[in-house]
Amino acid sequence: MIAGAMASYLVVYLAGVALGLAVMRDPWPARLGTALVWPLGPIAFIVVLAILLVAATLLWPLLMLATGAIIAAGVWLIA
Repeated sequence: MIAGAMASYLVVYLAGVALGLAVMRDPWPARLGTALVWPLGPIAFIVVLAILLVAATLLWPLLMLATGAIIAAGVWLIA
């Protein structure tokens, strides 16, 4: 199941790269640079969410307990 999801993510990624390379008006080095850093957007989003989650757990201990319970349940379901 995970392999199928990863394949669909790869298809979306490659479609975005192809569309970006075809539509951009910049020179080829800029197009290739954009294609290479394309996945940094979702990664940056995940990092920002993680930082906000850590800040929230430091500020609100009850949220930390709820978050810990959700993470524990997720780990238990995955394992």
